[in-house]
Amino acid sequence: MGIRGKLRSFIDSLIPPDERSSNPLIYRTVFLRIALLTFLSFIGSLLSFLYALMDIGEGDVAVAVVELSVGILLFFTPIIARRYKNIEFLGTLAIVSFASIFLVAIFDELPEDKSSLIWLGVVPALIFILKGKRGIYWSAIYLLIHLGFITWAGKVNMEALIDSYLSYALATVILYFYAWMSERYREVWENIARTDSLTGVLNRVAFEEAFLREVERAKRYGNSLSLILFDIDNFKKINDEHGHLSGDRVLRRVASIVSSSLREADFFARWGGEEFIVLLPDTDLGKAISVAEKLRRRIESSRFGDNLRVTASFGVAQLSSEDDRTSLLLKADKALYRAKMEGKNRVNSFLTDIPIK
Repeated sequence: MGIRGKLRSFIDSLIPPDERSSNPLIYRTVFLRIALLTFLSFIGSLLSFLYALMDIGEGDVAVAVVELSVGILLFFTPIIARRYKNIEFLGTLAIVSFASIFLVAIFDELPEDKSSLIWLGVVPALIFILKGKRGIYWSAIYLLIHLGFITWAGKVNMEALIDSYLSYALATVILYFYAWMSERYREVWENIARTDSLTGVLNRVAFEEAFLREVERAKRYGNSLSLILFDIDNFKKINDEHGHLSGDRVLRRVASIVSSSLREADFFARWGGEEFIVLLPDTDLGKAISVAEKLRRRIESSRFGDNLRVTASFGVAQLSSEDDRTSLLLKADKALYRAKMEGKNRVNSFLTDIPIK
């Protein structure tokens, strides 16, 4: 593995478990954000060391010690974040460290060099890169700290300070709206990446992420977890006799019926074709069978137009201590297969031979 591969592996190891995604688009977004944080941390560390060397040469030992301390802190921040899987800590520490350096640098140069106030404008850019639109609060707090620091020191005239603060405020407003738009677009792209384009429910990739997470959580805490797998009966016949547009309307209608019948904590996705899947956290087999039966009845009694009668068959299974994600899915699939073989429009569970009618 080359340097590039090692660096990529290191950045990947910084991604917290709750931000990992098997969707390439979402993963790349998270990866690039954390790569930027890591890059800024190491660049900040290098700059801190260079400024420390220059200040030592100029005799500013106290300032050099601060810069050297910040440099060491920034250098080890990604390693600490990797150890505790807390990337938010990396961003916060980077902001505090950079802001501290700029405060020290401005204070050290004033009043002889008023141009050092230019460094003030770097802070909001850094804050909004690391914190997104939440940076508006950090930016305001930093400005207040800077004002208190400068007022206490009494090292700069008011005209220069007002000019610097006006440019700071302008940069903050522009960067806030940029961060706001970026986050909105990111939410849109992430939603597109997680949603089935036809039905509007979760797609298979997004469901599998939730599936893996909920199985691990159920096993860790000993909670119940049940799975419902169902598909629309005779769907090929619907397409053949009424056309694919009618088939699409049926899929959307079924998805709407099921979505409105589930809890917010449940996960519902289109598994493929006319097949759908429902994950029910904190739900045992008996309750899951009742949910499946309610869904079956609602689909059967709904109007689909074009004189269509639509029904669905359901397979239900509960996670056991021996199960993993694959075996639980296999149980639900077997129950669904039996429901199909026994006449369709019914609910079968993996652990009982008595179908609910």
